[in-house]
Amino acid sequence: MIDAPVTVQTPASTSNCGPGFDALGIALSLYNFVRVQAIDEPEVIYAGQDEMPESSFDMVQQAQAAFHQATGVAEHGLAFDIWGEIPIARGLGSSATLRAGVTAGLNLIHGVPLDREQLTRLVCGLDHSPDNSCPLIQGGFCVARTDPETGQYLYTLRHEVGPEVRFVVVSPETRVLTSDARDILPDELPFHDVIRSINSVASIVSIFATRQYDLLGKAVTDYVHTPYRAKLNPFSKEAIDAGIASGAYTGWLSGSGSSVLCVSPSEQADEVAAAMQAVFETQGIGSRVFKLEVDNDGVQQSG
Repeated sequence: MIDAPVTVQTPASTSNCGPGFDALGIALSLYNFVRVQAIDEPEVIYAGQDEMPESSFDMVQQAQAAFHQATGVAEHGLAFDIWGEIPIARGLGSSATLRAGVTAGLNLIHGVPLDREQLTRLVCGLDHSPDNSCPLIQGGFCVARTDPETGQYLYTLRHEVGPEVRFVVVSPETRVLTSDARDILPDELPFHDVIRSINSVASIVSIFATRQYDLLGKAVTDYVHTPYRAKLNPFSKEAIDAGIASGAYTGWLSGSGSSVLCVSPSEQADEVAAAMQAVFETQGIGSRVFKLEVDNDGVQQSG
């Protein structure tokens, strides 16, 4: 066992990618860092400077317990810290970075008893959002397969994405909790909406598999969750439309929001970002802009 602190770099993720609800996700070059250290005391200790909500302690304790159960490694106390650039409650997988960072850090401390696929399965069981967890751990564009009866994670199919495209993300200052975004969804969907969304999912996967990104403009349409979450994410459609008008291929609501994302040719990223942000600015809503590439490596040790 390593006694010294271990720091793990965890990328952001954009999930759903339009209609790929709980199935499609992409790792992005925006990062959080999680530092963990085994300690003699039996409890979990936060070693950072900023105030940490109780829910984060719960996440760390659950991740630690799941790791020890999966590996059979003797339990011990843990000190942790998290920092980075990924905004909280903006649909970029911030919660998943804590869970994944802790489990990946413990994995390093104990000599890597879990391979990457086993680590993915463990984090998916904690986070219950495979479209966030799979790309965050494995990198690239990921299709997460889950059991249709139990919802448990089965495997990931992933594709690397080249630097010829940028993922322009605008994160408004408003937050959207995943629980609220789930509650607003309907129990049933019209059959025609399901068919249209299935067609879009198939197109998106094929486009990323073959890197024919110029076809994305006709591919991304969603009738599964985006229309229902519009109330929680005002001006998201207008921001995406503005990005497309400025040269982006397509766009979607990242996760459950509030971030919106446009996929753009690299050379158009600046224009796309300015157009998207202007939509929120005209409504008096502050925002942050990120012009990102895909992270094809996933979670890894830092330093």
